[in-house]
Amino acid sequence: MEPILRAEKLTKRFGELTANREIDIEIHAGEIHAIAGENGAGKSTLMKMLYGVYQPTAGNLYIDGEKMERWNPTIAREKGIGMVFQDFRLVPAFTVLENVFLSLHSAGWKINKKKLRDEINRISAEYRLSVDPDTEVWKLDLGQRQHVEILKILLDPQTRVMIFDEPTSVLAPHEVQAFLQMLSGFRNKGYGIFLITHKIDEILAVADRITILRQGEHVCTFERRDGFSQQQIISAMMGNVPVNFELERPECSEENEAAALQLSLSGVSIKDDHDQLILHDVSFEMHKAEILGIAGISGNGQRELAEAIYGARKLQSGILSANEEDISSTDIAHRIRLGMRMVTEDPIRDNVVPTFSILENMALVGLDPIYRHGDMDWQAMRSQLQTHSEVKTLRVPQAERIAGTLSGGNLQRMTFARAVISRPRLLIASYPSRGLDIATVHAVHKTLFRLKKQGVGTILISEDISELFTMCDRILVLSSHTAFGPYCVDACTPNEIGKIMLQGENAHE
Repeated sequence: MEPILRAEKLTKRFGELTANREIDIEIHAGEIHAIAGENGAGKSTLMKMLYGVYQPTAGNLYIDGEKMERWNPTIAREKGIGMVFQDFRLVPAFTVLENVFLSLHSAGWKINKKKLRDEINRISAEYRLSVDPDTEVWKLDLGQRQHVEILKILLDPQTRVMIFDEPTSVLAPHEVQAFLQMLSGFRNKGYGIFLITHKIDEILAVADRITILRQGEHVCTFERRDGFSQQQIISAMMGNVPVNFELERPECSEENEAAALQLSLSGVSIKDDHDQLILHDVSFEMHKAEILGIAGISGNGQRELAEAIYGARKLQSGILSANEEDISSTDIAHRIRLGMRMVTEDPIRDNVVPTFSILENMALVGLDPIYRHGDMDWQAMRSQLQTHSEVKTLRVPQAERIAGTLSGGNLQRMTFARAVISRPRLLIASYPSRGLDIATVHAVHKTLFRLKKQGVGTILISEDISELFTMCDRILVLSSHTAFGPYCVDACTPNEIGKIMLQGENAHE
């Protein structure tokens, strides 16, 4: 059977960097084709070529066997190719209906808004997409925004192929299973689906084929009918490099613990970006050199709490103290001097200058400045960067790479490494393993344990309950506009924490 889309020897170069080299890949109707590989393997670049965002440096693209002489997103959509990007293409001030209308109108379709509203409701019901056509996008959580992007593709009658780039990275654990079931439903309807993911359990659950990329090259393709295992996938991704994924929670010495930063909140209330109270009367004390987990379904105040602790968001009431000093009204600079560092959930928005190189971004905070004749000595700074073990352990890309060209995973590596090498006393880490491959997730976890042993406390924000129970000493749960706990991980179960995440105070009834 002729594939809907076939790529032959696709190559993409950015200057001296070869992101993809002579890759062959195809998609048939009614199949889920997973694309796996470590961060920086070239997965997103390949998919962006298939959708026409990037023009191949070399190679050919075929639709229904016909060679495409011209290729861009407009032509791709005309030929039935749709893509849901990691960073959504939505207008926050517009409603769901207006965003869908804008997408279809730009594709040349004449739309009746009343009929469109009916179609949105019909498809939402069919695939359990929880969106209201008349709700503004800024009011939606990330999972719901993803549903809007999916609606845009489904409502285009030309669509035959869907490309999903790390779709579950923005979903809470309880949403992932529903999403995978939805993908299976799309397959049963005859859509061809490319699924980029690092999560091997998702691949094992739904993929008919798996293509593994490593360092921009095609390694192998597994077929479900031939059978494949988790170990086969890991070995293909990592090149048979032996990795011990076991972790042992360390203890901090009394000397290091004495020098640690102790944090406490009393009666803290915080507003969100829309001036609505999102957290009320939050009180907890963080032990010295502990890893304190923050659990909660997306949108329950995790980002706002992290920003308030770091000084990027004003407290509406309450007291925030560090080593018994009231720092409620102090600025970010003061908290940095105290030893606070933060890895945010959206590095490109909050942590990074996109037009700067990795080295220049590291020089902003992290690296010690080195001057020569009054100017920054960039050669010495580059050498300093290479001496840090975290850069090697986390496999941060080359210092000259421009931050704005990095994949989401490589950005995460860079910002996490920068926070660690800046010698923190308290690290606020929001979703530090999001979008990372299995080896890098292990490296991040190992680094957090090493910091704990050195007396560094960590506030670890995650929606992955298994990660929180693996890494944390205690877990605080955000739900129903307040905080519950903290709960010692040795005295509770993942099911109990999950129930509090979903039901808040009613979980104890």
